[in-house]
Amino acid sequence: MVLIYPRVWVETISTVMVLGLVLMLLPVIEHLPDIASERSRGFAMIWTTLGTLLGALFLWLGLNWLPTLLIELPFGARQWRSSIWFEISAKDAMKALKASPNTDNGRTHYGPLESDGMFWACTRINSVDPVSHNSDVQELSYKCKIEQESESHQVITVVYKIDGEPMVDVEHTRVRQIGRQCLCETRTIKSRRNLFEDIGFWLQDYGGDHIYGRLARASGQDSIALVDVPYQSPLVGLARFFERFDNSHPDNRSGPI
Repeated sequence: MVLIYPRVWVETISTVMVLGLVLMLLPVIEHLPDIASERSRGFAMIWTTLGTLLGALFLWLGLNWLPTLLIELPFGARQWRSSIWFEISAKDAMKALKASPNTDNGRTHYGPLESDGMFWACTRINSVDPVSHNSDVQELSYKCKIEQESESHQVITVVYKIDGEPMVDVEHTRVRQIGRQCLCETRTIKSRRNLFEDIGFWLQDYGGDHIYGRLARASGQDSIALVDVPYQSPLVGLARFFERFDNSHPDNRSGPI
């Protein structure tokens, strides 16, 4: 799961939980056919195997709905902190990481400065088309304002909306040259937080992954950051598989899995 679907952590954890439960109950499952008579033991073994597989599948699908509950839990980390080392000059690192009007870092495009000191930002993220289930690119728009800035430090406010409700985050970016390498640090003060985002941020090192992706692109390297990997998940793969048997919308069929 980690190698094939590196961007999804919910499905990976649910797979581990289901597999662990099946292995824990395996001694009991193996002896269930013994309850049946000798004449029906073969059928009992087949039904036990099918029941275990189907039960594990439905349990796995059910566990993958847990994030909808975790998102509703209104608590989590107040601040997100990330840091990575990268062989780059502090000047080039700051240029790649900071938000600046009328620039484009390969993933985020920043618009011109407006009269109120704000400027638009549009970030492209790898996603999946909900109709065709093929890889897609979505654009997230928000506004930024530079509050403090120096050669090695920048503080910006980020204004965006979730379900029509305005949110304001404060992002700190700092770089320090230490020998040939540069220590790049970010700190985000969240205005809205939940347990689901915190778990994903910690498991996937979300902040460090974004920093690495920006620095790699700025250095002319091929980025292996998760944020730059096309979005794939087992749930999308299942949807594309069952889509083959749906004759109601033949035009929306995707290619092979």
